[in-house]
Amino acid sequence: MNQTRIGSGHEYLRLTAEAADGGPPQSLLAELRLRDLSASVEVSHHYATGFADLAEFFRRHADDWRGWDGVRTWESLEGELKIDASHRYGHVRLRVTLQSFRHDWGNDGWTATGDLTIEPGEELSRAAEEIKTLTG
Repeated sequence: MNQTRIGSGHEYLRLTAEAADGGPPQSLLAELRLRDLSASVEVSHHYATGFADLAEFFRRHADDWRGWDGVRTWESLEGELKIDASHRYGHVRLRVTLQSFRHDWGNDGWTATGDLTIEPGEELSRAAEEIKTLTG
């Protein structure tokens, strides 16, 4: 599997692995699609851990499907992708932020943020398994 899609219908976060000669991915393409928003950014891996912490982030939520207090956050090493997860009203809300940094001529790039709502049971467990497989 070289991609996973988190969300439903026309609103989702799709992660596509950029393979490295059969080994773990060197980067992910993160695509956020919402009703009035479409954004994508390449996410670099951490040289020591790859994307293992992202897989663990989703596994932890699948294990805690009955709920947790507060907001849990995962952010890529360079800050291109940030995911804030909260459990509200029997659902999991993922606030996804994509950033593209450009430091030329005073242009700082762009930021896109949107919310996805997913079911805490099977949908969240499936996402956790697919991300584990995707990130190797």
